[in-house]
Amino acid sequence: MNQPIRRVYVQTLGCDKNLVDSEALLGRFASRGVEAVHEPESADIWILNTCGFIEAARRDSDDAIAAFCADKGDRTLVVTGCLAQEQGDVIRRNYPEVDVVGGVGEFDRVVAAALAGFADWLAVPAMEARYEGLVKRPLLTPGHVAFVKISEGCNQNCTFCRIPLIRGKLRSRPAEEVVADVRNLVEQGVREVQLVSQNTSDYGRGTGEDLEGLLGELAGIDDLERIRLLYLYAGLFPAERALRILELPRVVPYLDLPVQHASPRLLRAMKRPGDPEKAANFFRRLRSERPDVVLRSTALLGFPGEEEEDVEMLMDFLAEVEFDHLGTYRYSPETGTPAATMAGRPADEEVADREARVLDLQAEISGRRMVARLGERHRFVVDEILDPADPAARDRATELTGALTEASWLSDDHTGRFGAAAEGPLALGRSHHFGYDLDGVVVMAATADLTPGTWREVVFTGATPWDVWAEPA
Repeated sequence: MNQPIRRVYVQTLGCDKNLVDSEALLGRFASRGVEAVHEPESADIWILNTCGFIEAARRDSDDAIAAFCADKGDRTLVVTGCLAQEQGDVIRRNYPEVDVVGGVGEFDRVVAAALAGFADWLAVPAMEARYEGLVKRPLLTPGHVAFVKISEGCNQNCTFCRIPLIRGKLRSRPAEEVVADVRNLVEQGVREVQLVSQNTSDYGRGTGEDLEGLLGELAGIDDLERIRLLYLYAGLFPAERALRILELPRVVPYLDLPVQHASPRLLRAMKRPGDPEKAANFFRRLRSERPDVVLRSTALLGFPGEEEEDVEMLMDFLAEVEFDHLGTYRYSPETGTPAATMAGRPADEEVADREARVLDLQAEISGRRMVARLGERHRFVVDEILDPADPAARDRATELTGALTEASWLSDDHTGRFGAAAEGPLALGRSHHFGYDLDGVVVMAATADLTPGTWREVVFTGATPWDVWAEPA
């Protein structure tokens, strides 16, 4: 008698590196004949891949576990990822409905336990996260773009960060394995890869290889259009090296370089490179020699001891460097990190005010840089088609068109022109200026010949601080 086909659904919390881990798990399930599905109702195995980076992420993970437990019925429920890595016993105690708890990199053991139906089985977390299952994996992104993890862990030991406690020291994937991963993805239809790790600029530690060599090998893969670099460590990434890398084939002029702050005193307390002037010179040189480069960064507000003058230094730095994209987050005291015992943490209300001021400044900066591109031609790839006539997409299409119609368009009379176009289906995608699931989007009226993965030459005709309206070139 034929056994019914088992189906697995995964929900991923946290960063894109977690997303790659979820794909790795699905790849291992697929090798055992289990089908991945996008709707939880049709699955008999549920996986929640948790995040435990900061307190807010842990709260979100706890809420998601509780919701999964309430709805699981007779399904097998797996909780894995960063929160499970550190708090497996707590999860097992607080949520008896959870069947399998597994730490980071426990792909094979989690799959074996889920399929065997082990009740209350607890995977022993492994600090040395494994990479088996990453080469052949179904994607949780559109079929033409994929995140590719090139290393695991981090050696920097920033005083506010728990990543080394959760994922261990940096371990690089061998270049041969990364290249095989990307070749397989390209054979499946992927045309853009976004390279991720906790510290991409440190790639090669332990393998005797380096990032430039890896990029050179990836550039030789036929049909690969774009290589995008994320999570570079600015203080360990000289301008000469950045410029050399930007000259490599297929590497797009887009660099993600988290700076965290610009106060020398706070940077030293964070154990980050503590010379903002050197950092400013780094970015000045990039802008001078590669005016086409898009720069993305993050800033941390509310670190212990932060005062008004520190925030003013940060804002002055941002005004000079002019990042195209900037994300912010608020400091969270993390058990086991040196910063958790530091005095002088600002009040939550003050941190919220500081963050709002930084984001207001960044909106002005991003808006100026967006407007400067109006009239330019760029290569655009469609990530998604949103059609208000499609019942499955109607709610999201309505939400998006409403937000864009009310957005602060920075070009003359564009609000009215956009409102007319938004009555029909829209194509959402990206030029090289936007990372997938990281930044804003390029939007244009969809036509019958546009589908996800279609590439077109377009002209930028309208802009908000975050998004661009485009028309066919």
